[in-house]
Formats: sequence, C-alpha cells, structure tokens
Amino acid sequence: MKCALLFLFIFNILNLYVARADDDDPTLVTLPEGQIRGRALQLVDNSTYYAFQEIPYAAPPVGELRFKEPVAPEKWEDVLNTTGNTKICYQSGDLYEVYEGLTETEDCLYLNVYTTLKPGDDTETPLPVLVWIHGGGFATQSGASQLFNPELFVHHKVIIVTINYRLGALGFLTTEDGVIPGNLGLKDQHFALQWVKKNINLFGGDPEKITIAGESAGGVSVGLQLISSRNKDLFRGAIIQSATALCVFSHQDNARFYAFELGKSLDPDFDSDDSEELLKLLQNASASDINNNTLTPASGKETDIVEGEGLIWAPVIEKKDLEGALLTGPFHEDVRDGNINQVPVILGFNSEEETFFWRNDDSLPAKYAKYLDSDLSNLIRNKFNMTKENKLTAGKRLREIYTDGSFEDDLGAVVKFFSDEQFTTPMTRHAKLQSYHTDVYLYQFSHKGKLGGQANVEVAGVRGVGHAEDIPYFWGQNSEEPNDEDDEMTRHRLLTLWTNFVKYLNPTPEEDEFLFNVTWEKVAPNKLVYLNLNTTFEIQENPKKYLEWEKIIDIYAIPPLINY
Repeated sequence: MKCALLFLFIFNILNLYVARADDDDPTLVTLPEGQIRGRALQLVDNSTYYAFQEIPYAAPPVGELRFKEPVAPEKWEDVLNTTGNTKICYQSGDLYEVYEGLTETEDCLYLNVYTTLKPGDDTETPLPVLVWIHGGGFATQSGASQLFNPELFVHHKVIIVTINYRLGALGFLTTEDGVIPGNLGLKDQHFALQWVKKNINLFGGDPEKITIAGESAGGVSVGLQLISSRNKDLFRGAIIQSATALCVFSHQDNARFYAFELGKSLDPDFDSDDSEELLKLLQNASASDINNNTLTPASGKETDIVEGEGLIWAPVIEKKDLEGALLTGPFHEDVRDGNINQVPVILGFNSEEETFFWRNDDSLPAKYAKYLDSDLSNLIRNKFNMTKENKLTAGKRLREIYTDGSFEDDLGAVVKFFSDEQFTTPMTRHAKLQSYHTDVYLYQFSHKGKLGGQANVEVAGVRGVGHAEDIPYFWGQNSEEPNDEDDEMTRHRLLTLWTNFVKYLNPTPEEDEFLFNVTWEKVAPNKLVYLNLNTTFEIQENPKKYLEWEKIIDIYAIPPLINY
C-alpha cells in the first residue's frame, strides 16, 4: 500500500513537472484540437521569433469534402509537428513556379503563425496581427515561407499569419445552385480568419487588432472579404495592393457553364445537366485531372483582357437564399452603398502594372492594339452593361485619352490603357466610393529599384513599376538583398507605413523624419489624394487618367455595376 501511494505521489509530481515544463516551452502551443510544436528562429539582429508552420485550420477537402465548404479539422492526440512548409494547394496557370520542398496536394488547408512574443507568456502586451492572403490569379502561390518570408514584418513587432486556400477549379468551380457551392477558395480564407480570431491570443496576438492584407488576386480577395457581411468583427483594417473587388478579373459570369464543360472534358460521355451527377463525377475524378483541365474561355463570354483570354475559375455572386453564401450583391454597388465591413483601408497600385504581364513577349502590344483598333467597343467588351452604340462611343472616347490616332501607331498607349483599365481605374474608384464610409489611404508605388526584379523592364517604350514589383520589398522574395541605399531605405519605409497601419490604423500617426515628416492625407469623395511612394514621398491628387475615365463610364454604364 505504501509503495502504491509513493508511486502515485511520484507520478503526480512528474506530471506537474512536465506540465510546468510545457508551459515554459514557447515552441509548444495547445490548440482546441491538440498540441502543436513550432520552432524558435533568429532575426537579423539575433533576436528570437517563433514560427508555427502548417497548422491545420480546416479538414482536408478530399473525398466527400471535395467541392464542399471547409469544416473544422479532427482533433489529434500526439503533438503535431509545425516546423516547416511542405504542402500547397494544387497550382495551375502560366505563373506557377515550383519551390523546393513544396508538394501540391488537396490536403492543403493550413496556415502559418510567426510571432516575437513567447506563446503562453501572459506578462507581455498582445501584438497586433497581419493576415496575408496571397495572390496568383486564384490559380497559383501559397502562404509558404518559401514564397513569403515573414521576418521583415515580424521585426516590426506585428504577428504575421499566412494562409493557403483552394485554387483553380478545386477552389472556384461552382454549379451556382448550392450543390457545388461558389467561392470555396474565399470561404477557406473566411474560415482561416475565424480561426485567427479564435486562436491568435495563444500566440501573443490581439484578436481585436487584426488587419487583413493581400496583393493581386489576394487584393481582390481582401476586397471581397471586406464586402462580405459574414466577416463582421473578424478584422479591423484592410490593406489592398494591386487589385481589388472592382477589378474586372474579380468576377466570373458563366461559372455554371464552365463547371459542366469541365465535366464533359473529363468524361466525353457525360451529357447531363444535373448538378448532383456532375458532383459525383468530379468527386470520383483525380484531383490532378481536375486541376490540369485545358478549358479555354468561350467566345463572347469573357470580360477580361481580350477575346479568348481571361480567368475561368474566379469568384462569383451567389444567390441570397443559398446556405453559407459569402457574396450576394454586385461588388461595385456594395462598396458604393456601404454594404461592407466599414473599416479603414490602405489601397493602391504600382505605377505601370501591365508591364509585368507583357515583359517576356514583344508581340503583345501590337496584338492588343490591333484587337482594340479593330472594334472600339472592345475597349469596353462585356465589362459594363452598355448598348452596342454606346460601347462604340465610349470606346472611341477612351482611346482618345491615350492617343490622338490609333493604338497600332502608338503601342505605348495600349500598355498604359491596360494598366489603367485593369488596375488604376477600378482601384481609384474603390477608394473614392469607400471614402464615403471609412478612412481610405490611397497610394501609388513608383520606385523602380533592383529589388523588385524588373529594373530593366520596358514595354513598347513604357517604363514604370510593374505588377508584383512591390512584393520583394515586403517579403524578401528576391534572393538578392538590397545593394543600394535607395532600395534598402524604400523597403524599410514601406514596412514602417504598413506596420504603423496595423498598429494604429493610421500609416503616419505622427511626424517621422524617416518618413520625410509626411502626413498621409485621407481620400475624400471630392478630393482624390494619394501618396506617391518613391525615393521621396509626395502627396498628389487625381491618379493617372481616372477622372477622364469617370466622365465617360458614368455617362454610358448602366447600373447595377459589378466592376468598374
């Protein structure tokens, strides 16, 4: 009996010691589903931060969960290893780049948390949180540290969360009737935001100080999450870089058509129009076959770029009576009417976005110029609800903004047209409309540095900062470190502005000599001010050709509008 009591006493003491040791171990965190083990890493100043990579925020969307909304992961018993990124969602499209150590898989709904605070240390003041939603045309990229190294942000004392979400057909195919729900990739993002709100305190984060941010399709995603009422109280600020919900590629009008076209491409004998039968076919197909489909845009259906080009797998507007609907109204009208999560935003673009897309093919300016000149209604395409006559009139007037003659005689003009049409105009429109309801800080990034990876790019005589050229300044994507003072100083100024916003919802809360003592003025509906971010900062008004676009589009476009 005495031996049994002694054994029980020793056992309890050991248990108490182990529990205390675990509490003192900042790499061990207990989530509602189970424990995870991260790792301690060093920043450039030799200070420590903690990385927890590949935390499951949802169950693997496989089998019967393929083409269904995300659900919570099952609990696990052993300590889960979260010390690296290995899994990414299936990738497709021209921009896909293979990164060492990453494997495409359906089992990809993971997120990463990076913090300088010791998890479990209640003595520290919680840090604000930045949740990054990656871009990639809804077809490529991931939240892996191989793509988005968090150290530059973490050094500025904010917690970073990066996420994976389903891409391509696996993330955006829908029958539009609820059988295969719409916007699954966006619903993954929403589910991840719920996870962050619920769990970020375990990593030293403040759940009341969450900002969401993204670039390109990630910027569109942030814009759409901003619109969705299902995100109420999940974040308090947003940063939207180089694309927004009002951009034309943010929306797919013919999603059900393409869903069944994919079914037919997988099985030539499939001729049903029954959504349940399509779902059965798709759930029995291989993920790689679904992902590697060769569907191309159907003639007359697309709004994006030119005839025969555009995004097939993109967000949709869902029917209001569908359970779990995330987006139910025209995007432009929702922003205009304030049917959004009314939080402050930073929003902006690079000075000549389109040069990125045309940088490797000298024939593209002439191709697009011929397409536009052949029928001036092509400057409008299916983007706006206009009469055929008004499309021609509006197209003619738009071309006159950029050239006195034809695009074919001025190829640089067509580059500038598409930079504005795809990015600058819709983003400035978003800034103007949202400024009726919240604080809006608009910017143009104009620093053409080596760090952006496109320093020597010029298309048809047009230079400027191309799409995605800003990303290495924030995330260190380019392995080449800044080798000149302008690049290095620009990087740290951008990081200061962005993290100031995450901390204070104001990028310039006080005068700062490092930021040229600039006060970033907010947009007003009657004053389109923006901060030109270059080797110096300058407050300017009326970006690019926006006001000239507005005078034309607002005359001829017939509401309700989805994009702008």
